[in-house]
Amino acid sequence: MKNKFQQMIQQMKEQEWYQQLQSTYQQLSPEQQIYVKWGSIAASFFLVFYFSWSIVQSSNSIKDEYFQKQDLVQSLNKGSEEIRRLKGQSVGFSQTAAANWKTSIQSLAATQGLQPDAVEILKESSGPAQNVIQETLLEVQVKGISVKPLVQLLFQMEHAQPPMKLKGINIETGATEGLLNAKLNLSGYLAKGEKSK
Repeated sequence: MKNKFQQMIQQMKEQEWYQQLQSTYQQLSPEQQIYVKWGSIAASFFLVFYFSWSIVQSSNSIKDEYFQKQDLVQSLNKGSEEIRRLKGQSVGFSQTAAANWKTSIQSLAATQGLQPDAVEILKESSGPAQNVIQETLLEVQVKGISVKPLVQLLFQMEHAQPPMKLKGINIETGATEGLLNAKLNLSGYLAKGEKSK
């Protein structure tokens, strides 16, 4: 390490600009040379202080971002725990109502202050039939929603008629700070004989 530093110093001394600077320094009076030395020392201290301050600020910024993400993860974990708890409850089915999944989800999203165009069903397909129940697999995109309304929306879906169950979730940061885009994998359930409009 010491040898490398010495090599760097030697290479710097061989540079033309350094030799010109050295020549100019030698032409100064002793009093002017003292001023230059103190000025160089002051500038060095300033640069060290500036770079140290920049590193501390960058570290604080990274730390703040880390804690914000930790809070988000904790909130989502609490919501997931609540959803898992609800999955164990029995599900009631309406035997006469027909389901329009997009309308149902948009209606639930509206209670959380979202516009209809914030909800998009990317994919809808039939799942396996179980006894008297027909499952519909839904891939839903919800845009521009914050953490608390998202958790409440998922909770409402579990209690909706016809009911829906969350199978998977993928969350990304939205274009606006504090808002998220969530891709939900849902299962909607209908009694056999009902049809989705």
